[in-house]
Amino acid sequence: MVFGVAGVPTNYKGKFAGVFPWLKQMGLNGFEIQCTYGFKVSDDRRDIIKNMAKNGFYFSMHAPYYINLGSLNAAVVGRSKSNMKEGIELAKELDVNRIIFHPGGGHENTAEGRKHAINQIVDAINEFTSQIDMGSVRLYPEIGGKTANLGSLDEIIEICSRCKYCYPCIDIAHLHAREIGSITTKQILLEKLTKIKNALPEKFKYIHFHAYTINYGDKGEIKHLKHGENMPDGRVGMPNLADFVDVLKEMKIDPWVISEALDTQEIGAKYMRDLYFNN
Repeated sequence: MVFGVAGVPTNYKGKFAGVFPWLKQMGLNGFEIQCTYGFKVSDDRRDIIKNMAKNGFYFSMHAPYYINLGSLNAAVVGRSKSNMKEGIELAKELDVNRIIFHPGGGHENTAEGRKHAINQIVDAINEFTSQIDMGSVRLYPEIGGKTANLGSLDEIIEICSRCKYCYPCIDIAHLHAREIGSITTKQILLEKLTKIKNALPEKFKYIHFHAYTINYGDKGEIKHLKHGENMPDGRVGMPNLADFVDVLKEMKIDPWVISEALDTQEIGAKYMRDLYFNN
């Protein structure tokens, strides 16, 4: 059972090594390394991460935002493949076996354009993963938050079904936002996760979640909300995290859940962790 945070929470004040005992006091045991501006981790942090991994902490890694395997620019795709190989080597060094990445954008936002982009992504992933030793590293394409982004639920399922090393990263807030507020009940979320389980029965066992509430508009994601924050118009922030935890338990999912709540990720993670174990 993993409940954790994306990066060092803004509410933590101290050195990097101290964040892990701080999180542990809250019952949290997960940390997503934010390599969003490059696969770069300093030597001292590498040693800390490796040590904490031996002492009950679970690490995933978020790939740089500039990786774009779905781009129409061949040079961007080429660099993205090289970047991903670099990230896989870093993950292997750190004993991290989950790399989360965004499928990308820049494609023509039509049915034909999206289909072409997904085919390109699948070909690119299958190409670079065949060229290196993947070790125990798994790649996690993430649901995209905006309607124009690659990474709809169906597209994530397709990538994972066609790529040996790809597993689903289901950001339930992104899914809610890109579908313009679709996850309004526990039953709807249960149906969506059941769809993934039916399509990817073996890979579903290793599913990865991002969970928090989100502000959205007619083009999808606008911004992450703080834990417990309402929408600007006063509506309660969604999706409902208590419903999400209920679904995890009903489906008997061994959860790996990372909170990305704005400036409150440790509060959101602890809330979900406490619901999971205490209800």
